[in-house]
Amino acid sequence: MDIFYSHPAQSRVHFQGTIYRLFLAVVSLLTFLKPCFSQEIGAYKTRTSGDFNQTLTWEVWNGSSWNVAIQTPGASQDVYVDRAHTVRLLAPESVKNLFLFAGTGAGQKLNLNGFNLDIHGVLAAFSGNAPGIPRGAWNSQNWIGNSPSSTLTFKGQSRVILEKASWSAQTTQSRFGVIFDPDSGQELTLLAPFKALSFRIRSGSLYQKNDASISALPCFTLSFNTELSNNGSGPFGTFTVEAGATFRSECNAQLIHRAGSTPALLVDLQRDATLLLEGQDSKIEAANFSLEGTLVFRSSQGPIKFLSSSFPTSTKPTQVRHLVVDGDADLLLPTHLVLQGNLHELGQGSFQLAPTQLTLSGGEDQSLRTKTLLLGTLILQKPAGKVTLNCDLSIYRSLTMVEGSLDFQGHDLLLNTSSLGTFSYQAGSWQRLRQLSYFGLPGLLTPASGTFPFEDLANGGFRGLQVLGPTPAGGNLNLKFVEEPGANHDANFQDVDGTTILYQLNSHFKVTVDPVLGQEELELRIAADSLLIDQVEDLRLVNRGQAAPGVPLQGVEGDFPWARRRVKWADLSGIEWTIGSFREATVLPITPKNTTNERNGRSIGPPLNILNCLSMDFRRFP
Repeated sequence: MDIFYSHPAQSRVHFQGTIYRLFLAVVSLLTFLKPCFSQEIGAYKTRTSGDFNQTLTWEVWNGSSWNVAIQTPGASQDVYVDRAHTVRLLAPESVKNLFLFAGTGAGQKLNLNGFNLDIHGVLAAFSGNAPGIPRGAWNSQNWIGNSPSSTLTFKGQSRVILEKASWSAQTTQSRFGVIFDPDSGQELTLLAPFKALSFRIRSGSLYQKNDASISALPCFTLSFNTELSNNGSGPFGTFTVEAGATFRSECNAQLIHRAGSTPALLVDLQRDATLLLEGQDSKIEAANFSLEGTLVFRSSQGPIKFLSSSFPTSTKPTQVRHLVVDGDADLLLPTHLVLQGNLHELGQGSFQLAPTQLTLSGGEDQSLRTKTLLLGTLILQKPAGKVTLNCDLSIYRSLTMVEGSLDFQGHDLLLNTSSLGTFSYQAGSWQRLRQLSYFGLPGLLTPASGTFPFEDLANGGFRGLQVLGPTPAGGNLNLKFVEEPGANHDANFQDVDGTTILYQLNSHFKVTVDPVLGQEELELRIAADSLLIDQVEDLRLVNRGQAAPGVPLQGVEGDFPWARRRVKWADLSGIEWTIGSFREATVLPITPKNTTNERNGRSIGPPLNILNCLSMDFRRFP
């Protein structure tokens, strides 16, 4: 057995023990050492202050020593600007990673001189001899600069561009702007705060991380120069996201500000740009907001609060173009919100709009794609375009129709469900509204409170219904507008006064009121817009196929021609209210055969234009 095994010699044991102890010592030492940079072969370092495009300014690392450069650095080389040196640009330039000496006696390191420097890697600060040890940025005046037109632009692929160990927001008086311009679909990540004159995201995405290890201010904030002599003491600095670009932040507090309790001047989210907020209570400190792009809220925890601010002179944004909630958490909307674009729910989370006064404005089409839509108050103020809904609309208090069109796509409108609000109509219309339920009627219905602006898409034209007069105490009104193309040109029934009704419009209203009792008289009107009419006096408000209760009234012309009737509340239910005429000249719509209506597939076709064949007395309204 001794042949196969023998004890090691004493010297060998001692040698192995020594190696093991040395290994432990090295590991322990490395554990306590600060991280340091290590230059790559081909890296550039300043040998003196000078111009970027001069070889005499640089020396190059060959793997063992620094040597005089024979050419200047470019997009594939690291650059170190060493202590007491300043590099000046005379034209746009590019580097890979940029390392700047930071510390006492640093002085100005980079004089951009009104030009741009592209960075394809990281921006970092160091102390000691190059490549040095990572440290925060330096706060000397104009450390990087030296004008608003001087810029650093981050280009290239997805990566971290600032590390917490090697950068900070101490460039309080440096005079340069920052542009984030990675390749399409790429994302740049911030792991350190950043301060400059301005920030602009030109393409791709900028990702602002939140550092859970920091309790005071975990957000890697984007902030602005605090130099009072040039920029004053008030709001300063513009943050811009251009079309196609995204700013993504997981922060809650001070995503963007100036310094202390001073806000930025402007946050500008341009058309087709995206602001993606992943915090639960995101706050941006700015004096002005222009949110013309898409504002997206996506948080793993809820409920999510709407974008806000906390500084005394900051603005709380209340106007956006497109608003999206993505994910499982609900979004709480502010008390007042102006929406100029779309409102979309992409995940399980919903908009909580019950306490909100929502104003729909602007001149473009808007879509509200939500699972439910319960609003506090709605104001429609759209000079052009229409709003399309994909669910019932329930309004807790008030609806104001200033102008514009709501397309309900066959859904219902529940108005003033609290019985504490109002309905106010100035202009506009409702398309494809299946049913209106109006709760808590006012004591008196007027043209402003009793005009219900349905559109008759089957025949073309405004088919508003007006209910004018005193109402039953605490009454509720229910309206259904049934759209059917064309007219019955063989009606031939007698009205209550013996007048023969020759024609009647097929589209009609069904009205119910709760409570059903009520002897108060009211005037019921239906607009005869875009119908073939000889004299407006020919119009009658009738029941389809038989005499209607109440007293016929002569048609009148206002903003539209109106068919009218005096009725009592108790007479409204069980009637199909529509427009009729008693003269052969007023024929209402005429439709050709063998054409198809795209809404229900029936062979009805559009109204036939026979105006050129009729006398000059005929009028089509408007």
